[in-house]
Amino acid sequence: MMLATATDPSNPAILQRIYELRSKVRRHDARPNDGRCGRVSAALETEFGWQSQYGYLRLLDGTVSWVHCWNRLADGTIIDATADQYQDLWLGDVVTVDPTSQMSANYLHAPREWELRFSRGPNGEHVEGVTCVSGDDVHVLSSDDPDRPWLSLARGVLRVLTGWELNDDLAGLAARSLRAKAATAEAASTADLIHPLVIASIQHLGGRGRQAWIAAEFLEPM
Repeated sequence: MMLATATDPSNPAILQRIYELRSKVRRHDARPNDGRCGRVSAALETEFGWQSQYGYLRLLDGTVSWVHCWNRLADGTIIDATADQYQDLWLGDVVTVDPTSQMSANYLHAPREWELRFSRGPNGEHVEGVTCVSGDDVHVLSSDDPDRPWLSLARGVLRVLTGWELNDDLAGLAARSLRAKAATAEAASTADLIHPLVIASIQHLGGRGRQAWIAAEFLEPM
């Protein structure tokens, strides 16, 4: 195993080894249209000592990959060895992001789990707010748009969960998820909210008017 202090991802030999490890993992798992980010980042951690991380990645078009893994060096540099799966929605093939770059904020490592508690009006029917609770951290949200209260609440919830201002398409889907959950329960979990967003992200990546992405390791003529 090579120590992180003895490696430099800009070194052509190190970059070549990253490609070799990525190819080895992908060919072993035999899933041509899956970036295998978790297993690739784990392989890089074993080889180089770079910490494997997981979380959300905000893409260039404002959408989010809600399930992604990458590596982080001791100095904060991010190595995203499976960025190729996002094609033109991210920064390239094997991506290196300097910790001083504004793009580093697009990676959210180990997002916290939140309980989303619905606050109802006097008659108990209409939801007037959402209280987001994670340990001792509490955010009380109310709608600031009487014409679209669920959209307003969802936008606020996503801001608490991610720290990002996300677009109306994502907020709209989150609003539908929250409203559906509120019809049958007094609270929702992060997983309840994120699950439909994960499905939408997969559909977005695979439905952009082009053929489904196939990893370079599997593009040889058949």
